[in-house]
Order: sequence, then C-alpha cells, then structure tokens
Amino acid sequence: MGALIAVLVWGLIWGFATQAVITNKGYYQNWFWWGFFFGLIALIVALTKPDARTNYSADPPEWMSHSHNNQLLDAGGWTCICGRVNPSYTGTCACGKTKQQALESVQEQAKKKTEDEEIAKLEKVKAYKEFLDAGVITQEEYEAKRKEILG
Repeated sequence: MGALIAVLVWGLIWGFATQAVITNKGYYQNWFWWGFFFGLIALIVALTKPDARTNYSADPPEWMSHSHNNQLLDAGGWTCICGRVNPSYTGTCACGKTKQQALESVQEQAKKKTEDEEIAKLEKVKAYKEFLDAGVITQEEYEAKRKEILG
C-alpha cells in the first residue's frame, strides 16, 4: 500500500512540474498527464518547447506588414491582446487568447480611459476651487472654468 502511495505522489510531482513549465511558456494545454505517466521525459520535452509568448515586433516577417494587417482588419479581422492581427475566421490567437477575451480587453480599456478622463476633470475643478479659496481667481472665473471643464 505504501509503494502505491509513493508512486502516486511521484507521478503528481512530475505532472504538476510539467504542467507548470508548459503554462509558464505560454501554452494553454493540459500536459499534467504526460508528466504523471512519463515523468522526467515529459519534463524534458516541455522544457525544450519554444516560448509561445515570443514578441515578433522587433523584426516582423513580410506577412506581418502593416498593409497586410490593414487588409485583415478591413476584411473583418481582429487584433489580439498581444498585438497580433488575426483573420475573422480565427477564434483563437497564436498566443492562446480568444477573440472574446480581446473584445473584453478593449471594452475594459475604453471604460478605464473614460473613468480616468472623468477623474482628471474632477481634479482640474478641484484645483480651480483651491485657487478660488486662496483668492487667486474670482467666483465668476471659477464658474466659467468649471462649466468649460465639465461641459
């Protein structure tokens, strides 16, 4: 019984180690069972896989040119969170992110930008209020600036 538990623990250790390597390299695949059954061999194979999160922006190949990207976008393509432009028929980017995740990210960024703009407006009004309280500007100047900032 003790030997069976030892074998199971040994397999779990290799399985989790292999899965951690695959996940850290940017792959979204389940390699736990490979590690569980094949141990060191599976870990070595996982370690030799190239990093899936490679950024090609330093020296993009010809097919990733701006004109090609614009053609893809004009044909209904989408831009991933990682920056890659994908054709419309592709549901998942090479980095593993889905079209839906990219859309949600764009929506979150737009919401955050709107919130940041609102906070910046309120900070400007607050600064003019401090000027008013310090006697630097008049009440009329403050009201005019407040209306200008807040619309």
